[in-house]
Amino acid sequence: MKGWEVAPLGDVAELLRGITFKPGDVVSVGSAQSVACMRTKNVQATLDVSDVWAVDERFVRRPNQFLEAGDVLVSSANSWNLVGKCCWIPELPWRATFGGFVSVLRSRRDRLYPRFLYHWFSSESVQANVRSFGNQTTNISNLSAERCLALCLPLPPVPEQLRIAEVLDRAEALRAKRRAALAQ
Repeated sequence: MKGWEVAPLGDVAELLRGITFKPGDVVSVGSAQSVACMRTKNVQATLDVSDVWAVDERFVRRPNQFLEAGDVLVSSANSWNLVGKCCWIPELPWRATFGGFVSVLRSRRDRLYPRFLYHWFSSESVQANVRSFGNQTTNISNLSAERCLALCLPLPPVPEQLRIAEVLDRAEALRAKRRAALAQ
């Protein structure tokens, strides 16, 4: 289509690794100098904030390790069937970071609309590819960042990405309403 290109993911987004800490480093959310810390447990169909840990902000060594609204949180070390599982990061009520078993996909917003990135990355075909890239150890599969960033995605102009993401968001909302109606 006119104005569309195909680009490697690494040209339009970055994959950031999470922070490392020990279980004894966990503090209460909201305590002085703490930052909420998302983990694999929080990566569900939507971000699950029912069980959030926090750590002292000194564990966040780089500014880009703070979550931003529009990030895509990705399970990067988990069982094979969960590697690559992702969720959208909405506006959060506190400063937050992410642990070592998850990563963040952050778009370069001048070229890639964040919600378009989320819909593309969470699609069944991309999820299957990402899982196939896992490096298996005994019980854990680790996401191959290099192979993930080499994935090519269709890249329409940003206004078209916005339009496509809005259509997909509406379709997703309709599916959620239908599921709720069927459950009743």
